[in-house]
Amino acid sequence: MKKRFSILTAFLLILLTAIPAFAAWQDMSAAVHRWSGGYNSDGSPGLLRATTGITYQVLAKGSDTAETLYAFASKGLTAKTNPVTTTVFATDGEIRFRVDPTDSTDDRYVDLIVTDTVGGYSVVVKNFDKYTHTIVIDERPNIAHHGLIWYSASTTDEKSTGVTFVADTFIHDVRTEVVTTSTGGTIDVGLASNDSDGYLNDRSAATAGYTADTGVVTGGSTIDYTAATTYGALLYTAITGSDAVATNGGRSYLGHVITTAAASNVLAYTASTTTNSGAGYIHYFFTRMR
Repeated sequence: MKKRFSILTAFLLILLTAIPAFAAWQDMSAAVHRWSGGYNSDGSPGLLRATTGITYQVLAKGSDTAETLYAFASKGLTAKTNPVTTTVFATDGEIRFRVDPTDSTDDRYVDLIVTDTVGGYSVVVKNFDKYTHTIVIDERPNIAHHGLIWYSASTTDEKSTGVTFVADTFIHDVRTEVVTTSTGGTIDVGLASNDSDGYLNDRSAATAGYTADTGVVTGGSTIDYTAATTYGALLYTAITGSDAVATNGGRSYLGHVITTAAASNVLAYTASTTTNSGAGYIHYFFTRMR
């Protein structure tokens, strides 16, 4: 009896060792809703289901690394592009994907950046998992919002983000956050086919992190002066200074009010080089005034 047990145990150990470890695939899905500040008669928020206009990116938990996605509930592993486009979202009707979370602690969570391209409203969802099935984007007017969209220097042509600002939107500020640096590279941000560097003009992509304007007061040997701004003409007017008494320069904040039809107000960016392809995020801060 002991001999039989030993042989059987050895056989099972060999069998188990030969079986490859399977990834912890998880199918995740969630409906997306817009909230413009209204309430239902019972006091609950008046949510409107979004079935078009949504793009999203799936990131590893606590990271800027994009997860590898596959089609939701598929029999095999059918690749799904990440970020997920508005076209794919409209086909799915919701956020839906299969993933093996790069989560060393729980093997459960991912992070989401969800952006409504109609108006530019965004929400960052931390610790999203297969048990989360509702996402709400705050789209209330007359309050400040922080929008977020990704960029990648894969071409030096102007590239649309798909984000379209609506009329009566005030753009307070635009910043870039560099995740993958591009040595010597710069980014322009503006409106597609309208003013391609209207928000940012030659903003450096060489250093990781949140970028700052170069138009700060510079200490000169003759006079302190303001160097050339990397803000575009839609946000600032600027006079480039130099190390001379009569040319100290300066800049004046404008902000930008969107007044024309939405088709003219698509947020776009242009990379100066693809030699050291950079990537990161464009942050924009805005208020819809009515």
